[in-house]
Amino acid sequence: MNYTTAAEIAANLAVRLATITLASGAETDIGNLVLRGRRNVDEAMVPCCVLIEGSDTITDRPGRLPAVAITQRYVIGAYVRCDANHPNDAAHAAIRDIKKALFGDGGTLDGRVMKASYRGRDIGPRMDGVPIVFVTVQIDIDYVEDLTRP
Repeated sequence: MNYTTAAEIAANLAVRLATITLASGAETDIGNLVLRGRRNVDEAMVPCCVLIEGSDTITDRPGRLPAVAITQRYVIGAYVRCDANHPNDAAHAAIRDIKKALFGDGGTLDGRVMKASYRGRDIGPRMDGVPIVFVTVQIDIDYVEDLTRP
């Protein structure tokens, strides 16, 4: 059965992100705490990741209304401890972990969405000497929603 709402997709993404642990073979433990929508994270919560739902865009009407094809933007943020002199090393590890968790099945969330597209990443600015680095990975998910059953 295909996902037909942003909430179903977000739940799947959160489960995938929760697999990012050293015990499961990842390079980081950002999956130990997955937050859906929280924007402010304090140091005691690190390592962790945050799933932020961005804007959606109607890309097509595959049939007649009420079904619409939607491209939904998701931003995955991760906070990870790092060597304060070389923060990008830990940042790259977190980015690799996120990519593997989200695209390990080929980019269709186990065949339940039309496609998942990688849209880029960023290593956040921070003050020198702080042993925590923040990264984001942006993805778009294409799916069809029936507006009578949101």
